[in-house]
Amino acid sequence: MILSDIRLYTWVDVEEVLLRMQEQDKWPKWLVWARCYWDELRIGIRPGNQELAKNWLSEVYAPRFRIDADREMASNSIILESLSQSERILPVLFEETQEELPLLKLIPSLSKPGVIWQSRQELQPPEILTSDFPPVVAFHSFKGGVGCTTHALALAKALTNAKYQVLLVDGDLEAPGISWVFERSLPHPDVCFADLLALAHGDPSPTAESTVQLVVDRLQSSLIDGIYVLPSFRSNSEFTSLEIRPEHLIQGAKNPFLLTQLLASVGKALGVDFVLVDLRAGLSELATGLILDPRVYRVFVTTLSAQSISGTIQLLELVGSRAASKREEDPLPALIFTQVPEDEQLQDLFKEAEDKLLEAAQPFLVEDDEPLRVITLFTSNLLILPQTWEEVTTLLQRSGIVDAVSFLLEWLPSQSTELIQ
Repeated sequence: MILSDIRLYTWVDVEEVLLRMQEQDKWPKWLVWARCYWDELRIGIRPGNQELAKNWLSEVYAPRFRIDADREMASNSIILESLSQSERILPVLFEETQEELPLLKLIPSLSKPGVIWQSRQELQPPEILTSDFPPVVAFHSFKGGVGCTTHALALAKALTNAKYQVLLVDGDLEAPGISWVFERSLPHPDVCFADLLALAHGDPSPTAESTVQLVVDRLQSSLIDGIYVLPSFRSNSEFTSLEIRPEHLIQGAKNPFLLTQLLASVGKALGVDFVLVDLRAGLSELATGLILDPRVYRVFVTTLSAQSISGTIQLLELVGSRAASKREEDPLPALIFTQVPEDEQLQDLFKEAEDKLLEAAQPFLVEDDEPLRVITLFTSNLLILPQTWEEVTTLLQRSGIVDAVSFLLEWLPSQSTELIQ
């Protein structure tokens, strides 16, 4: 029976049914793979199971699966949404196969696979980054305007206050925020995040060594108050043009987690202690390269608004199903509740939101583990940030947000290098 929220308009919807069945481990053992195209559905099955396959598809796509026995050779099809006078169908073909199931790797992407395989085991996670690489910390929010960039800046300040070195990356390629804050201090940057992506995309080395060396060389001029700044673009007027995006590094790459490796490698070559990345809000490929990497220190930022909480729950459920922190080395995510009113009468609202997010984070948790939570109070002065980094840091310090996010230092691994002079 087709789920009530699915309408079979195209092959995309037909494929979605099979994906959900696979994710719920409801594929029969004789079903090896499925390939869905705009003009047909191909099903790979073990030899001698064609009748079982027809019966199973009849149940899964009921009442839309049809066997046309009137033709010279019986054909199978799925009836798509149609007008009464012109029926639309998707032909279904069976292919018997003895091929072995491949070892599937975790891919940090929202894109659906070209071939849906029988699920036989957990996906292979990426290799653990060795301790000589700085931790990569990614700030992300489902909804824009909740203070994600502000809190990334506050953590950068808290780290430099603690004598740590930081690489701060503006990973928001559609609405740059960090780049704007540093525009006056760094009016003509020598290199940017878009350059890093484009260079790595054309680098023949699996680890993009030449790219890392070149970017590190050009970053030497971008050191401000102990922070290396990597803006999204070299000019804020260029953000409408982006040829190579983060998802392009994932497609067909030997290492689909190249983005994390790149950022950690640049940070290591610079000698910094931490790499902080401010990501694009929402569920998009601009962010999944990092938030679907279990090695990344993921910080999810939300207000108490129903939309923001609901979206953050979706984020946690997505990450929990695809890239949960299951190994000892994989950090739990952290949650930041922003713009929280001081009114005690609203404490029940906060508790309700907190409980919902903790429930969504359950796939991450083992025994008594809980994600770190940080609360920052509503401050009207932070609704509009000043135009210079110096003014921003002063405002962040006075607002108490730098002190609040300093609790994240307990969550991050300790480092030992000294602040760059």
